[in-house]
Amino acid sequence: MKKAYFPRMLNGFILTDEQIKQFDGFMKKYRNKPDRYIFREIAKVKNEVSEEVLQQHIKNLDLLEQMEGFVQDQNKERIKTVRKILTTNTASFNQKQQSAPATQFVSGASLLLWFLILVAIWPRSYYRY
Repeated sequence: MKKAYFPRMLNGFILTDEQIKQFDGFMKKYRNKPDRYIFREIAKVKNEVSEEVLQQHIKNLDLLEQMEGFVQDQNKERIKTVRKILTTNTASFNQKQQSAPATQFVSGASLLLWFLILVAIWPRSYYRY
């Protein structure tokens, strides 16, 4: 039987098999990391995507927050935390360079950022391994 976990269900409709494999790799790497580590990773990875892609992630976060019955109050609080990380420039992290190349929304650093966002919103206890 195939592994099933929440991010795969959420993204299985839009991701290719190769991208799902990348998601599985991310899960192996990050599944036992504490929230603080995940939040730091979001702050780092956000600097590796273009401003356009970052804005797409923020917009999707806003839409996700509005899903009645799907997002609980605790998830909404976590969404606020993630949104704050995505929208805040801090000196402790490398600033995004003006010349950062645009990346596709579901590839490379952008895919990792989306994965980290989902993991930050839904604690790892939601997933089956």
